[in-house]
Amino acid sequence: MKKALIIAGGLLFAFALQAQAQDADTQTSAQNQPNAADSVGGQPSTMSMSDGPAAPQGLTRADVYQQLIQSQKNGEAARLQDLFKGGN
Repeated sequence: MKKALIIAGGLLFAFALQAQAQDADTQTSAQNQPNAADSVGGQPSTMSMSDGPAAPQGLTRADVYQQLIQSQKNGEAARLQDLFKGGN
């Protein structure tokens, strides 16, 4: 009697494990389909790694430098420096 319960439990476990493996295979095969952004020369991703919208691309070094100069002139850089200087 004990031997029959152990065999029945083992078979039940094996069938459950097989069913779960088949479900996992069908879900991951749909997720593994390549998209255009993964290929060489594809478009850059529009989503960040945290699934939020990616930051817009396109500022040049000159643009960033002009923004820095502007923030220094209008006092924004000084306010940020004062805000983030720490609590020591």
